[in-house]
Amino acid sequence: MNLRDLDLNLLVVLHQLLEERHVSRAAEQLGMSQPAVSRALGRLRALFDDPLLVRTAGGYVPSTRAEQLLPGLRQLLSDTERLVSGPDFDPASASRTVRCYGPEPEIGWFLPPLFARLSRLAPGMVLEIHSEPREHFGQLERGDVHFVLSTFSPDAATGELHSTPLAPLSLALLMRADHPLAEGELTIERYISARHGRVSLTSRGEGLLTRTLVEQGLLAPGERLQEPLRLSSFSAIAAFCEHSDIVFQLPRRFAETVSHGRALVVRDTPFDDLEHPLVHLYWHERTHRDPMCVWVRQQLRIAHGLAPEPTP
Repeated sequence: MNLRDLDLNLLVVLHQLLEERHVSRAAEQLGMSQPAVSRALGRLRALFDDPLLVRTAGGYVPSTRAEQLLPGLRQLLSDTERLVSGPDFDPASASRTVRCYGPEPEIGWFLPPLFARLSRLAPGMVLEIHSEPREHFGQLERGDVHFVLSTFSPDAATGELHSTPLAPLSLALLMRADHPLAEGELTIERYISARHGRVSLTSRGEGLLTRTLVEQGLLAPGERLQEPLRLSSFSAIAAFCEHSDIVFQLPRRFAETVSHGRALVVRDTPFDDLEHPLVHLYWHERTHRDPMCVWVRQQLRIAHGLAPEPTP
C-alpha cells in the first residue's frame, strides 16, 4: 500500500471504533453521522482486508487483527498529535482539552484552583473531568485521560507512569447527628461494629478501609465490616447518612463540606496512628514531555503552593 493513498482520518475513526466497540457512540465522539462512520468502517475493512469489528449477540468485538493494531494505533495518533501541535505551547492561544480522572473528593479539592488558573491564563482551554468508578491507571495506558488523581498505586504490570505527590489525605467519619457513635469515646471496637457505607472507586474488589484494617491486624483475614450500603458516587452520601445508621469514612474536607446545613456530624477516626494516604498526580510517559501537559502540571502545583517540578 502506498502511504500517499492513506487517509489519516480513517485511522482516527478506527481508533474510536475500537475503543467504543459501538458505531453510534464512536460517531458521537467523533462528531460524525452514523452513516459516515459506517462508510469509513467499510473502507477500513477493505484497507486492512479484515472485518476489524465483528458483530456478536452482545455487540461488536474486535477481530484478532484489530486487537493487534490498537496499541500501535494509540501511539501513532498520540505521536501525530504531538507532531502537529509542535514543540511550543502558548497558553493564551491554546484551545486543547485537558482530560482528568479522579474520585469526587480529590477532584473537588485539587482541580477548582487549577481551573481558576486555566480560566485566567488559558481561557480557550477546556478542563474535562471524569469521576465515575473505574480502574484508575488503565485510562492512562489507553490514552483516555492526561492525568489521574489517586491515593492508589499502580501494579507492576502497569506501563510507564510518572507521578508526583500532592498532599496527604486526612480522613474523618460522617454520620447523622443522633447516631450512637456521635457522642462518647469512639473506640476501635465500637467503630468496627457499626454499619458502614462504601463508595466503590474502581467498581471491583474489597474496600480500602477493610483492606487497611486487615493489614493493621484489626480485622482477621477474611473478616469483613458490615457494609450494607455500597454507592458508585459520592453525591448521595449525606442523604443516606441523615436517614440511616450508616457511617462513612471520607476525606475530611469532603465530609465537612457535605455536612454543612444538614443534621450530620464529622468525627475523627479512631485510627490516629495510621498513616494518611498520599494523593498523587499520575500521567503516562507518552505525555511526559508534552508542553501542554508539562504546563498544566506546573499550574496545578503553583495553585496549591507546591514547588514546580523539574523540567523533563
